[in-house]
Amino acid sequence: MEVWKGYMEKTKGVHLYVSIKNLMDVIKQEEEKDDDLKRTLHRLQTYFVGHSKLIKQYGAKVEKYTGGRSHIVFELNDDSDMTYETILEATVACFIFNNKIFNNLSKYASYPSFGVHAGMDYGDYFDYYIDDNINAEEYTTIGGVANNSAKIQSYALKDYIYITQKFMDELSSELKEKFIELTEEEKEDFSEKIRSKRFYKAHYKEIFDQDFMEEIEEGLDDVKKRVEDESKSLNLSDITFESCTKQLSFDGLSLKGKNKRIEEGGVICADIRGFTRLFYINDQNLDDLKDVMGKIYDIMGSVINDTEGTKVQYQGDRIVAVYNDFSGGEDAIVRMLKAAFTLNSKIQELNDDEEVQEKLNNKKISIGIGCSLGKIIATRLGLNGNKHNMVLSESYKRANKCEDEYAESNEVVIWKHLKEEIDNKADETEDPKYLALQELFTSINKTGYYKSTATIEEYEEKVTQKEELANKASKVFNANVLKSSTGRLSNINVNPWGIDYDRV
Repeated sequence: MEVWKGYMEKTKGVHLYVSIKNLMDVIKQEEEKDDDLKRTLHRLQTYFVGHSKLIKQYGAKVEKYTGGRSHIVFELNDDSDMTYETILEATVACFIFNNKIFNNLSKYASYPSFGVHAGMDYGDYFDYYIDDNINAEEYTTIGGVANNSAKIQSYALKDYIYITQKFMDELSSELKEKFIELTEEEKEDFSEKIRSKRFYKAHYKEIFDQDFMEEIEEGLDDVKKRVEDESKSLNLSDITFESCTKQLSFDGLSLKGKNKRIEEGGVICADIRGFTRLFYINDQNLDDLKDVMGKIYDIMGSVINDTEGTKVQYQGDRIVAVYNDFSGGEDAIVRMLKAAFTLNSKIQELNDDEEVQEKLNNKKISIGIGCSLGKIIATRLGLNGNKHNMVLSESYKRANKCEDEYAESNEVVIWKHLKEEIDNKADETEDPKYLALQELFTSINKTGYYKSTATIEEYEEKVTQKEELANKASKVFNANVLKSSTGRLSNINVNPWGIDYDRV
């Protein structure tokens, strides 16, 4: 199945990532009171509506919202009249919107304030519109400029803007003076992941003088009015959730309409390791990496669709998807982990593809995958006509942590709740699929996380072995060698004297 098709265009510009730094802490606090996360969803809807209006006001576009992070694109083609001062003004406006408008809304006075941080880079990139004939068409971008800005944003301090050397070079002398170069200690956690070696930071209040800051805030009056109205347009009691008896679909979901609650579902997060560092600073290999990323999208999308998962969204060189149980479908746990092992296989196979290796300059790529099980809240947030798929709750947070913090190259990592469920299923049903899964994961130093390097071929071979043992056990039971069928698959490993299992 070809996934990466549709409109594609190469352009250049600035990519800005703005993220709610403390969103996971806010969610954790709310889950203790309301595991439907109605307050957080209500606030995010209002935040995204105001943020989207602000970005549109400055002539930019939001690629997508991911949790509490917005990916913003400022196109700078030859016919563009956008200036770098305007881009910085828009960035500062995002902080003013959050700190002085959104956090002061009376509707949310008793809730913890959001804190934001940002990262920016400049360079060439490709616009992609991905259509797999199953999910709604999705817009994304490919380029080091997107990867770099996302990476440095994730390490930025609250209320700070981090920028790359390439963006710094485009600024006026006056604006350059507002930024301070990061020390070796400040950048040690991410410098090896990006080819650029010099990065800069500035507190959002230190870029423009006070008079201009007041002008920026005054220019957000329409945004302020819009979020005030949005915050009052929906009561928490009006947010309702439907159970999910069929395969999850995001079609028609909206906070003010239909939302989905999955009591026990799976979330998979899969990320290509080291891809950001493959992009040259001068963007000379962008065309080649675009082709490779296209193949990766093809693999990711096909694997998720073929295992009856529901794609949430592509996030650069990453994909997030949901698996839920439904009538007539294989268990969600099995489908999700088969998808994980298949991704592990197919991404590694790219390293044996001569065409891919030529485009990668003989560099190897790998994947890190995280899977978790638990309650899932699914909806779509944002302005009408520009809503974004969203999943929240502990299950997503755990899957994200499995992938981001624990999965090494070509590893699948799961949280203990999922491992316990696998063990229970294996013990209760002796299903070869679960017995195979039970053996493939090992504990990561008693952290509560478990890892596997299995490929789909290794998993299927293990399942076949378990099925063969089950068949032998059944023959032995039918021959009255075993007194009970209970536990017969495990009993087959202990041969009573004089029994030739191959001849039973």
